[in-house]
Amino acid sequence: MSATNVQTSELEVFTASGSNVDETKHRLFEQAQGRELYYQEVTPEDGGATEVYGYPRTQVMDLIYDMAYPVIKIVDDRAIIKVKSNRTVTDFFVIIQSRRSASFIGKHGQSLDAIETLVGFLVSKRFPGKVSINVDVDNYRRKRQTFLEGLVKKVVREIERDHRERPIHDLLPKERKFVHQFFSGHPYLTTESRGEGSQRTLYITPRRDIVED
Repeated sequence: MSATNVQTSELEVFTASGSNVDETKHRLFEQAQGRELYYQEVTPEDGGATEVYGYPRTQVMDLIYDMAYPVIKIVDDRAIIKVKSNRTVTDFFVIIQSRRSASFIGKHGQSLDAIETLVGFLVSKRFPGKVSINVDVDNYRRKRQTFLEGLVKKVVREIERDHRERPIHDLLPKERKFVHQFFSGHPYLTTESRGEGSQRTLYITPRRDIVED
């Protein structure tokens, strides 16, 4: 039940195991002398005690920066890079400022997704589990999400007029997921994806289980 601390390649690791994850995290927090930690949990397949790993937040952010820097500099050697985390330290954000935003974004954000996947893979190799990393350039993700929300609302208004399904083309997998989640609790509309590969298309359609009086 005791917490242990090791240091590997400039990344401190605090470990402890127990059936109560919150109590285990608290022990690691005390062992780290109150430093903010990034936690990963690993539960054995046999259902034994969960192993919890804690890493100092600032060290994780430094590691992410070191891994992302050479990838991003290939695209623009003058780009400015910042690494941040959310309040709960479960997700990390690589923020890029560049005069060559289009080179990072690519068609519908495909290049940006590829960079995000590569950086996430390189970083996660240093941890027992996957690290959630989001890469953005000049607020592209936020602008794209705002655009998608506006597009979805427009499509909904069209469906309300004629009750016919509508396709939304050229969405990336994570964008289709966003739209699916957007409609997850909708009272009379639902979504489904059809097709394969680059031809996969999301459809917004009236729910078939709704019977009009």
